[in-house]
Amino acid sequence: MTVSRIKQKLQNFFQPTLPAVACEINRQFISVVRLNSKTPPEIDRFAVESIPHGLVNPSLTRPIITSASDLMNALKSTFAKAEIKTSKISLAIPDACAKVTIHHFDSLPGNENERIQLLKWRLKKTVPFNVDDSQLSYLEQKTEGKYVIVTANIYKEVLVQLEGFFDSLGIQVGYITLASFAAFELLARLDVDVLQKSVLFLQVRPSDVSSLIVQQGAMVFFRHVDYESDEDSTPAEDSAATTKSGFTEIYNEIHPCLMYYQDKLGARGIEKIYISPFRPLDPGLLSSISEKAKTPVLSLDPLRLFQWRQSGSLANVKNVLAPTLGLALGRS
Repeated sequence: MTVSRIKQKLQNFFQPTLPAVACEINRQFISVVRLNSKTPPEIDRFAVESIPHGLVNPSLTRPIITSASDLMNALKSTFAKAEIKTSKISLAIPDACAKVTIHHFDSLPGNENERIQLLKWRLKKTVPFNVDDSQLSYLEQKTEGKYVIVTANIYKEVLVQLEGFFDSLGIQVGYITLASFAAFELLARLDVDVLQKSVLFLQVRPSDVSSLIVQQGAMVFFRHVDYESDEDSTPAEDSAATTKSGFTEIYNEIHPCLMYYQDKLGARGIEKIYISPFRPLDPGLLSSISEKAKTPVLSLDPLRLFQWRQSGSLANVKNVLAPTLGLALGRS
């Protein structure tokens, strides 16, 4: 695959022109990053701010912020901590806010409006709200002569609420995506081979796990598991050993993805497994999972791609910054 084709595939996940500032809002924290235009890219400024438990409550059917004043204060604090002033950002939101569905078609209508109507008809019985009350985005892919369409539906009130906070700060949200999609963009920049192979990617957080399979550049599988966490996680904590999820928990997320890929999609097998953890994973844990899965298992290291100035403070939060870094990279 040529460089130009790789770049084209990356732009399928992200608009070609995005701001250099990216923000993520999730259950545990708010993060913000600003990159500069150096090559390799340099992390110019960043901040990670923990937020109160329950302030962000991701949902498919209702606004996700429980206290407008508390979130506004947290946003102001995060941007002040990073010393970032901007008029436009990209935003990553929790995967639990979107209904992601993968559709298979032998052919598609040539007219854009007809395609959208076809997708809405398909989605009517699968989304827990009126499909017209959601923002529908879709990614068209073609593999082995068939069309594989990835749709993401986000309840409009969720978007209106989030955009309203940034509007109050004088900031335009130029692009919104899911945290796992943004983190995958970072992986695609770190290892361009992922667009040529069959790769399983997991984003592991204390409260949820998202898994997606990309087959020769086409997303063919997506799975999100949401679970309650009573852990008061602080992203800046020095926890070099492992995440809360141990061998059994992580392998139990990987195994059904591998089985679905082989049994339902009739594929030969996954060539690599990448994990984007909330905290660093012990190499011995990765080795054990790799042996059990019979597939190389690697941990995503966000800092391999960047230059930075304050290495100590950044190293403590590098794992939680993966989505914001990927999203900021997606501007080019």
